[in-house]
Amino acid sequence: MKKLIRSFTSASRELFRRWGALLIILVLYLVMLGATYWFFVTRETTVGQLVLSLLLALVAPLLFLVIQTMSARYNSGNQSAWGLLGGSLRDFWKLLVISLPLILVAILAIYLFGKIETTPAAAVKEAARALPASPRPLVTKTQPISWQSVALATFEYLLFLLVLPLAAIHLWIGAAREGLKNTFRRLHHLLARAFAPQSVVIYLIGFVVFAVIPYFLIVLKTPAGNAWLDVGLLLGRLLLAALFSLIGWVVTVGALANRNEGILSSQSSHSREGPDHVPAEA
Repeated sequence: MKKLIRSFTSASRELFRRWGALLIILVLYLVMLGATYWFFVTRETTVGQLVLSLLLALVAPLLFLVIQTMSARYNSGNQSAWGLLGGSLRDFWKLLVISLPLILVAILAIYLFGKIETTPAAAVKEAARALPASPRPLVTKTQPISWQSVALATFEYLLFLLVLPLAAIHLWIGAAREGLKNTFRRLHHLLARAFAPQSVVIYLIGFVVFAVIPYFLIVLKTPAGNAWLDVGLLLGRLLLAALFSLIGWVVTVGALANRNEGILSSQSSHSREGPDHVPAEA
């Protein structure tokens, strides 16, 4: 736990020390949120609006990949904030290439989950609910728990909230720091490292910061007697949720990158020493 806390504190300290990089990441994040918002609210009634929707559909994912590249690199080396941005704009496509297998797995999982949820048994139950009510007095019965549905929902949440994001983060770190060739060569090592206990604990701690806290900030109700005060509180909660989501995610990626770098440095030092190395006596 001391090592995990040290990874988080080191990543947080480095992020706030490099306030220029943090400011650039924040601007890119706000632009990405704005592009996503305008994509959903823009009506496709004219050619110009259709072109705008296509551009927004491209801009938002590209900015997301640039942010991930900066998140994986901000605590490695001493390059300037603009140098970090330039390198991320040059290399963000590597993260897209390394993500293609995970995207295929996610699409296949969505398809399979959809097929399972629309089985004949589920269709029969839905048809039974649509039948007109019986004139006889209804007797309240306790509905049995569908353990199959519970297991399916649990597996779905674990896949999309833990397994795929954790694997993606480690592949992004490898592609951003070591390049595509080395990442594909060490793919099985990276995936095994992604689900090591320390990596899972780091991700779960970060998940509380970038997902759980923003969720409660958004759904939390702060009633006020004044309408303008209510709107101001809502905007403040949304701003805090966005900041927690961004900073928590970037620090989590940085902490995982610190852990990977520590493992690589220890492995390289061990390989230099050799298996027969005997430490010198004091």
